[in-house]
Amino acid sequence: MENECLKLQICDAIQRNSYYMHDFYDFDGSAFKIINEKDAPHKTMLCFTCRGAQTILDNGGQQLLEDKYAEFCLGDTHEGFEVVLTLDPATKPQKVKAPSGASDEEKAKIKEDNAQVKIKLAELADEVAGRWCRLKSEFMGAPIRKALVSLQEDSKDSYFVEVPYRKDEKYWVKKQETSALFYYNLNFTDPTDIALTRMMCNELKDTKKISTQSITVNYQSKVSLAVDLVAELGLDPEKSKCGLISFTLKKEHIKKNLETACYFLTTFRQYVEFHIRMVKLLLHSRMRKRISKFEIVFAKSLREGLHKKIETKTFMRDNRSRKPEEEKTSTSSRMNEEEYTIG
Repeated sequence: MENECLKLQICDAIQRNSYYMHDFYDFDGSAFKIINEKDAPHKTMLCFTCRGAQTILDNGGQQLLEDKYAEFCLGDTHEGFEVVLTLDPATKPQKVKAPSGASDEEKAKIKEDNAQVKIKLAELADEVAGRWCRLKSEFMGAPIRKALVSLQEDSKDSYFVEVPYRKDEKYWVKKQETSALFYYNLNFTDPTDIALTRMMCNELKDTKKISTQSITVNYQSKVSLAVDLVAELGLDPEKSKCGLISFTLKKEHIKKNLETACYFLTTFRQYVEFHIRMVKLLLHSRMRKRISKFEIVFAKSLREGLHKKIETKTFMRDNRSRKPEEEKTSTSSRMNEEEYTIG
């Protein structure tokens, strides 16, 4: 999942040859810092931190960095950040200044070469930024990837990992000999969001009825401490208002495309939130359409010319439909009809 705003900032930093620093804050305590140091302005660094970063590093995060970002792991560190990626200055094409005694032809040639350098630098910046802006998504899902790769390689290792990746939410990875289980506790506070989340999770649970080859999905809409699994995970019912959902994968589910499964599990929480927003937007848009149609019908039903000028009109209000009790208490109940005038 690419972060386009972050990508633009990275591109800008890489194409500069001067001091640059930009702080970029994301959801749930995630933060980036993009730096071109004063002492080394040609060197661009991306620093990253998130909730549970050390837990992630110890359970697949470091392996992910070595597999996918090896050329950017140059050993740099920055206080307050667990992950630092560095673009080696030697890989950046540099412009050349024309010497003082250069001829017009030499200056024109250098100018032409510098124009090509600028194009190559922009291409390099776009390529590197495209990879770096996916760091958060890939890094936070590293424990998931580790379990899936282990499953694909027929590893018999068994382990259990808890990842506190959000303020009030966690996910758990339970690797077994022939399967991997992934648990998510979802915690929305808005009553509408809670209802929509439960509806969506129940729909996912029913996918087994449609396809026998689908992964196993279990969902508990209400978390109870009496359930053994809840006790094992150490769940707090107050922080699991939308319940607990789990996905069980086996080797046959990932043999064709491990990346698809990894991407879905890593971005599942964003997937749920995105669909909640889209459902609300759809309902709001339908409501606006119905109101607009009603306004059109109402406008057509008005007496001709009334929308331009309110004319004097006399009408009668009939009180005969009022109850006897109301007639006794009302001072105007002696008359069956009252005359009112507008205008």
